[in-house]
Amino acid sequence: MDLPQMLDTFARMPAAEQQAWWRMAAGLLAVVVALLWLESRYFQPSRRVGSWLAVRLVSMLAALLAVAAVLLPARAVGGPAALGVFVLSLYTLGPVVWFGGHVLAGRWVRPALSRAESLVLGLTGLAIAAVPVYASLLAQSALQTAARDVAQRRELPASNPPLAHTVQPVQRYQLPGVGLIYTQSLLGTPDTRLLRVEQRDGGGQWPAHPHPVAHPSYCTHGNDVHLMWSAQEPPPYLRLHWAQSNGAPTKAEFTPQLVFDPATPVPDFPLTLRPDGADPAAPIARERAYLVLVKEGQAAQPQQLPQTYTQMLGNPPEAGEVRTTDCVMAGFQITPTLAKQGWQVQAMGLVFQLSTGGQPLRALVERK
Repeated sequence: MDLPQMLDTFARMPAAEQQAWWRMAAGLLAVVVALLWLESRYFQPSRRVGSWLAVRLVSMLAALLAVAAVLLPARAVGGPAALGVFVLSLYTLGPVVWFGGHVLAGRWVRPALSRAESLVLGLTGLAIAAVPVYASLLAQSALQTAARDVAQRRELPASNPPLAHTVQPVQRYQLPGVGLIYTQSLLGTPDTRLLRVEQRDGGGQWPAHPHPVAHPSYCTHGNDVHLMWSAQEPPPYLRLHWAQSNGAPTKAEFTPQLVFDPATPVPDFPLTLRPDGADPAAPIARERAYLVLVKEGQAAQPQQLPQTYTQMLGNPPEAGEVRTTDCVMAGFQITPTLAKQGWQVQAMGLVFQLSTGGQPLRALVERK
């Protein structure tokens, strides 16, 4: 978990939990200060507290240089050999820079410190630094647990700006093999431009890198965002980034609100298949769908085993294929290459992965 996510999780904690964290941080600071005070007591009889303080200030610079001496060679090498270079630097360059820096600083200060005293300060410095480092590891684990709790609550932050999209009502459908599913559309306004969409994962964290991440729960078409999920999945929790009319970037979080009249009947999900494509009632993320294709004319010959081809719509574009959306929408057509080869749509399958693991839910709709 990176620092921005840690701060975001901490800001969403209840006030009582935040106060407990502040008290623990104050206690940790008191422990570090007490250890430094005890260390300085050794130099008081010889009136070298100023020298000790100067060496301790050098410790911060030595720590940065030691970390650089360990990490930079490994990054420069890269590949499988990077781990070996890292371990070698950790046991050679790192200690030389760390303890050597303390010895040089001990010689430089006035009154000077002996070599033994400088080396001991290097050892005690590692022990003192281990206190906040160990505490940060414990805090990161606790923050990850808190992030999961935040994700389960699905509460928007109080400072969340208004969404620059027209939020359409959530629709309910029945899908054979899956059961109850939900769809919703967020329609962008003409004066804004959608930049990207992020989804909070099951662990309550946002994607740490801007690389493409699989998102079967939503898809985008221009500035519009379309959602689809099953009743056995948690509703998607999204963060939308868009550019305003003046170009200023803005972001806001969104999660669907499920409010329905129990007496309202739930219709079947309309999905019409054509030989050259499909017309779903609501946009479907390509990563959730696949097509079962059959050679033209074979579907009408049940006595023969037809030649079929399964096309995963979430795969990268084929040669010559140009995609303007990652949605399967009304009017969707198979690629011209497949059409020229005589392939026709026989069925469309939808897959809904469960956050709890296990076998995914699958629906297969045949062309009539």
